Amino acid sequence: MDSISGNLVLAKLVDQYPLSSRVLLKYGLDFCCGGKNTVAQACEAREIDLDMVISDLGLCKLKSSNKIWSSASNQELITHILDSYHAPLHENLPHLVELLSRVEKAHAPKYKQLFIDLAQTILNFSSELIDHMAKEEQILFPWILANRQPRPIEPIHCMKKDHQSASAFLTQLAELTNNYQPPKEACTTWKSLYTQLQLFDHELRNHIHLENNILFPRFS
Repeated sequence: MDSISGNLVLAKLVDQYPLSSRVLLKYGLDFCCGGKNTVAQACEAREIDLDMVISDLGLCKLKSSNKIWSSASNQELITHILDSYHAPLHENLPHLVELLSRVEKAHAPKYKQLFIDLAQTILNFSSELIDHMAKEEQILFPWILANRQPRPIEPIHCMKKDHQSASAFLTQLAELTNNYQPPKEACTTWKSLYTQLQLFDHELRNHIHLENNILFPRFS
């Protein structure tokens, strides 16, 4: 494994040390759609102290014992994506919408515009995400696993465009929720909603990373 330095590319960092994604998320460093940048480039773009980030990342290196997915076969990687990311999303998206509805009913008078914006953002993106996963499950992944010709260049291009939209959505979601920090008067359900939205953010970025930076480059 490579040592963690400013010259290490973000995509390679997360592949070798999966726990590093939590540190990158903490500092707002984009490792999914921006995975081709080095740690130093990402820190410079965000005006974040590189040494501080490297120090935090060092702890991930000590704790890391996870599988390196760049060494996995297409079958193994796709199975992991479907089981660890697609299946939970299909199960959890309706629950997030239900939680949001409950919080909105309890706090709408004071935070009406916030919940209008949150509901519109989450509902619209949920629909887009379900359609996106269906295209992968029904078209792209079977195409890859069947080793069909021609190579799936155009479907991959479309999926990467969807990923750019997803990254923009996550940025908007973090802004609306004050980076997932509820106000002091938030009830338990509201706190739970933000905790689960933050987990959703983290998992979706890891999901996109596996596709954009590991699976898709095999066919470019």
